[in-house]
Amino acid sequence: MVAKVIEAIRGLERERFRAMVDGDGTSLDQLLSENVFFVHTNGKRETKQQFIDAITAGRRRYRQIEIQSQDVLPVGNETCVVSGRVLIEMEANNGALLFPIAYTAIQTQEDGHWRLLAWQATRCAIE
Repeated sequence: MVAKVIEAIRGLERERFRAMVDGDGTSLDQLLSENVFFVHTNGKRETKQQFIDAITAGRRRYRQIEIQSQDVLPVGNETCVVSGRVLIEMEANNGALLFPIAYTAIQTQEDGHWRLLAWQATRCAIE
């Protein structure tokens, strides 16, 4: 049972990253809790709508998000804490930006569906 939950969460993380790269606001809307908040590597905090709007309007353009490591820790039956590292490539006005981040995400059950409740990321030094 735990292994199935962990695999489901890993799949949702991949699906969310794909939706971010694709600029797919509809998928992001389904994958994110209404109460989600994001704390980005620059310390900026965003709500669900702010996050989706920045992506769908093209103000934040992800080219690629590559998962480097990911641990999923179930906490009770309705919550999982995800700790991982990803390599992000973003499109900027003067070219591409490529940087690794470490992140913590909280996935929770809402109405029988897993949804992202919180995200906090830290930019890592390039090793």
